Amino acid sequence: MKTNFKIVLNFLVTLSIPLILSTLSILVLLSPVFTTLEYRRPGFPEDSYGFSTEERLDFGNKTRRYLITNQSLDALRQLEFEDGDPIYEERELTHLEDVKVVIQGFLRVFYAAVVVSFCGAYVAHRYQWQEEYNQALFRGGRLTSILLLTVLFFTLISFRALFTGFHRVFFEGESWLFYYSDTLIRLFPIRFWQDVFLIFGLLTLAGGGTLGWGIPALRKSTRAKADNGSIE
Repeated sequence: MKTNFKIVLNFLVTLSIPLILSTLSILVLLSPVFTTLEYRRPGFPEDSYGFSTEERLDFGNKTRRYLITNQSLDALRQLEFEDGDPIYEERELTHLEDVKVVIQGFLRVFYAAVVVSFCGAYVAHRYQWQEEYNQALFRGGRLTSILLLTVLFFTLISFRALFTGFHRVFFEGESWLFYYSDTLIRLFPIRFWQDVFLIFGLLTLAGGGTLGWGIPALRKSTRAKADNGSIE
């Protein structure tokens, strides 16, 4: 019975790692630091309809804040151009509301994955399954790396197909399609999302690679040095 429980627990721990690492990367991308660096980086496309970099930073950060806080949609409805017109149309607001629901769903899964990993650590410590638990963590890191290499491949080879597929999975119909003149596209052009997917992949791949191969290699090296020291 204990053996079966250990197998199931370690399997769940392994599956939790890609969820944890990917959500941590998403949280980095939802930070004001990323938004600021992205808008100010050389080569970022200008808004042909007139937004300045400062206006993009202002409206972009207010939009980002709505997505990760308990603010209501009214916070975005109150954003206006200089002539008093709202910057977002209702269909854009509806999409942003859907995006917020998706992000909240990711966070709930993230919290559940963290609970699983911590429960696994507690049980492993209590029943002296630490090495098996560590191996489950390392497998999770390697699984994360494999999944993210796939994301990076499609980001570099066929980003539009990846972008379209992502939206078709998480959003209904064509609710995510907008005109180039719409504020959402002006604030967050395709180049912005290409960078988001690329940096997401690199961050998560780095985390997975470190956990899946870097830490095991370091442990092996440390043990080898310790064994050599004891022999001498």
